[in-house]
Amino acid sequence: MNWAKQTIIASLLTASLAAVAAEPGKDVSYVGRYDGAKMELYKQSDFDEVRLLNRPLDTRGGLSSANSLTLQGKSTRIRYVGPAGRSALEVAKNYEAGLQAQGFEVLFSCALAQCLADKGTGYYQFGGTIDSATKNASYQKGLRYELARLRQPSGDVYVAITVGEWTEPAALVQVVETKAMDTDKLVFLDASAMAKAIDKDGRVSLYGILFDTDKADIKAESKPTLAEIAKFMQAYPSVNLVVTGHTDNQGNFDHNVDLSRRRAAAVVAALTGQYGIASARLIPFGAGMAAPVASNAAEATRRKNRRVELVKR
Repeated sequence: MNWAKQTIIASLLTASLAAVAAEPGKDVSYVGRYDGAKMELYKQSDFDEVRLLNRPLDTRGGLSSANSLTLQGKSTRIRYVGPAGRSALEVAKNYEAGLQAQGFEVLFSCALAQCLADKGTGYYQFGGTIDSATKNASYQKGLRYELARLRQPSGDVYVAITVGEWTEPAALVQVVETKAMDTDKLVFLDASAMAKAIDKDGRVSLYGILFDTDKADIKAESKPTLAEIAKFMQAYPSVNLVVTGHTDNQGNFDHNVDLSRRRAAAVVAALTGQYGIASARLIPFGAGMAAPVASNAAEATRRKNRRVELVKR
């Protein structure tokens, strides 16, 4: 092979790799893509609420509780275009076969007028509702839609695929991997939330006061929570508190009791010294590992036990 041919091949390969690298995201393993199609839209959220059509669409009303499922979980939305020379029917059938091979069950499917509640032929209106108004023309011909579900112990997976064509096929792929929302991410409570919890339960657990491992020095990131404690105590001058330190079960029992006491004392010192709260209103106490609120078997749950509690007295 001469130098000129090698140069041309190398240039084509570089251009091809650059095109792939320029795509906005990655295929979803549950679905993949039709061979030769190009990705022009990619949007993903770790936790979102999504409506997926499960009835014929009334384009005047859009998506609603009457014609769609409301799902929560990891959401991925991808639009593919092409390849030229292929029909929407062929692309759709390939997606259907791929989902069936993985064990997905079809919850709803339609083609052409079946997809519209009034049995009309304005398929671009369907595309405009399901995809976007700027892309509605992509679905003017050959419209097909399928909603399928894969049941899994870790959470069901829903896939909705809309396919149509104009000058070339277009496919909108929507995937929702249902899961419970992470509920242990909230580390900041404001004064109002503290007041409500203390009024209801007589105590409130705080995860926004942070310390380095095995130390009692309050980290700078704790200032917003300390400021809200002070704001709460200023708003309720008759309330006195036990500031209680808690640890997980890692390490010696007596050492953890002492560590938790020193951490509680550090919180009291900060509130009195930096925020002007009267020392008579606060008592530091170290509970160590004696009052867990979650299992200590794994780090994911142990971290719930490392906290500071305000207890009304």
